[in-house]
Amino acid sequence: MWECNYGKEPLDIRLLVLRFLRRSPVILIAALLGAFCVGGPYFLVKVTFGPAKEYEAVTDFYIDYAVQENGEEYTYFNQTTWTQLITDDVFTDKILTHMSEFEGGGTEDVEKLQEAAGVTKQQLREYLYATMLSDTRIVTTTVTTNDPELTMRIEKALIRAMEDFGGEQKEIADVRILQEPAEASLVAADVRTFRACMLGCVVFAAVTIFYLSIYFVLDEGIYIPASFERRYGIPMLGTIRSPELSALAGKLVSGEAVVLTMDREVDPEQVGKALAERGVETAGVLRVEEIPAAEKAGSALFAVKAGAHNGKQIEKALELCRKCGLSVSAALLWEADEKLIRAYEMPEHVLHAWGRMRRNSGKKETERN
Repeated sequence: MWECNYGKEPLDIRLLVLRFLRRSPVILIAALLGAFCVGGPYFLVKVTFGPAKEYEAVTDFYIDYAVQENGEEYTYFNQTTWTQLITDDVFTDKILTHMSEFEGGGTEDVEKLQEAAGVTKQQLREYLYATMLSDTRIVTTTVTTNDPELTMRIEKALIRAMEDFGGEQKEIADVRILQEPAEASLVAADVRTFRACMLGCVVFAAVTIFYLSIYFVLDEGIYIPASFERRYGIPMLGTIRSPELSALAGKLVSGEAVVLTMDREVDPEQVGKALAERGVETAGVLRVEEIPAAEKAGSALFAVKAGAHNGKQIEKALELCRKCGLSVSAALLWEADEKLIRAYEMPEHVLHAWGRMRRNSGKKETERN
């Protein structure tokens, strides 16, 4: 009497790992696809169709603070103050004035200043930045635009504006230039194509592994004889190439047994012929749908197609056999993956077994050719 033990069937980790190794090319392809799908668009957005090139001019100023009547220096301007000042009207108006003078202008009207300078006050604020890297006396200004000539024009005007500002402030005694660029330098774009590709690889590979894990766990197909025996409690002879097939058939299958098939892809006549070549005699062939109308038989040898996702169909077929009084004495795994079974049954680490099976398979193919 057969019984279904889905609930008691343990997760076969060895078989799961072997099946993952068989699908390793799929995981690799998914990783490469992820690199292409994520890295490709990132490269197009950031490089091919990315923003215009930026040019910057960095200038370092040394600020000498004035001494008060009591002999103490005035409190220095901190970084936040300089960052705010550089974009305020006190600086932008001076820069526009000096830029317009360079162009032969010379007016105090803001609109005319902007027109003569070729840049608006709002744009100028976006181009300017000031910070203090370490020493509180050293102010570093940066001018960044998409035009190297415009960058240098603003930088030259900024130097004059800084000198004017220092002369107007009682807290500042002198402003000196420590470093002045000769020309604008190209800003290196922050392109992280490699990271984008690696992100795509990891995400796509992880999703593929997760999908395969769910697929393998929910897959009710039979891939090795041991799974069938644990699940249905019926002894299995192995595959048609198993060396112990004849001996087990002699003990478990009588000559009156019929070859029973369920899967449409399995030809019972072909199974019977293959068994006969291995010295296993049977009384005929029978399909599951023919059981109710067939004459009563003593026992049956159930031929199950390997990896056909047919677990529930097997359960239904065995239940029909029980109701019709047909005893299934043994089973045969048809069209099984012999390499997978040998790797599973080898008494060594699963990774070593799979690697050796692949090498041996390659040698056999070479010898055949």
